[in-house]
Amino acid sequence: MTTWNLLPMQRHLLICNGATCMGAGAEEVTQQIREEIRINNLDEVIHTSRTRCNGRCKDKCVVIDYPKGTWYSVQQHETAKAIVHEKVSEENIIYSMEKGERLLGKNRVKGIEKNRERKGKKQTAVLFVGHGSRLEAGNEEVRRFVKKMYSRIDPKFIVETCFLEFASPNIEDGIQLCIERGANEIHVIPIILLHAGHSKLHIPAEIEEAKEQFPDIRFTYGQTIGIHDEIFEVLKSRLQEVGFDPSVKHEDTAILLIARGSSDLDAKGDFYEISRKFSEQVNVPILECAFMGITTPTVEQGIARCIELGAKKVIMLPYFLFTGILMERMGRMAKEFSKQNPTVEIQIANYFGYHPKLQNILLERLQQAIDGTSTGIQDLENFRKYVEEHGYEHHHHH
Repeated sequence: MTTWNLLPMQRHLLICNGATCMGAGAEEVTQQIREEIRINNLDEVIHTSRTRCNGRCKDKCVVIDYPKGTWYSVQQHETAKAIVHEKVSEENIIYSMEKGERLLGKNRVKGIEKNRERKGKKQTAVLFVGHGSRLEAGNEEVRRFVKKMYSRIDPKFIVETCFLEFASPNIEDGIQLCIERGANEIHVIPIILLHAGHSKLHIPAEIEEAKEQFPDIRFTYGQTIGIHDEIFEVLKSRLQEVGFDPSVKHEDTAILLIARGSSDLDAKGDFYEISRKFSEQVNVPILECAFMGITTPTVEQGIARCIELGAKKVIMLPYFLFTGILMERMGRMAKEFSKQNPTVEIQIANYFGYHPKLQNILLERLQQAIDGTSTGIQDLENFRKYVEEHGYEHHHHH
């Protein structure tokens, strides 16, 4: 192990290499600072060290300048270089020291009190995690849906909503909101249809990281919507909305059940199992599966297969939770299919969406998390094993 003579050193830069900062580019920040020190021949007066989490994850990436006592937030190369020369703009300062007093920079969140465990009554929080959409209308659907569940959730519980990507708050911020409101236990419940990468890796990564940052907070994890009897009731109601009677035999009609698509074999297998069970509940001779992307069969292939099997009418039934770009694209596809196949009637049913019966599933998933019977427990264990074997580069979604 190296033992440096640090007597000549005038400054010590502590560069956070905790999981959150690393996911936001701390390795690059570390190398930029060290390179700037090297090319300016400052190695004899400035020493650098990597640290673990410093507790200001919101301000990632964090660099502390000792003995000045200034904490910096670094998002750009220029800021990393400016730290070496002590010419950092005020907007990048988290804390500064003046006359022995620590001052919080402008526009910086105060954060959670470290002695929160001694303040007030402890509470349980429920954090619902939506996927997030580039279209804000889809995100608003999630928020409204969760609000409708308030009356069915224990009023003593704190309830928050967050998103995996494309919308705010993200999971990290959602967890912090729960803690700021006094939670010492958080049940994380994904609003996700199929069990794939998001529920196997991305959400568990956020939970495991939060456990490190908040060791006194207890986390539980709920399972995805998955295969559930209520799913088929939702799908049948969507068909009824376009005039399809599930109890009547439809000789020349095909249903094309359409998912977003995933490379995860478990998710694809569950989707096929859902279609198989659903085919037993609707009187049509043809029920096919298709995917909007990533995997096959494509929607085009699905339509072609239905027509090849003799369908005179095809109902496109989207298995999506929220409106968005894919629904718009599907509408255009339906028009094009109709032009190409003028003798076949093409209909689009409404997407799965936030149907009232979905509340029943999510509330059941919440109860499983509370009871300790959720498969989410195994998901967290599987994630830890995955990281041990393969490593995991954690990226936050915004």
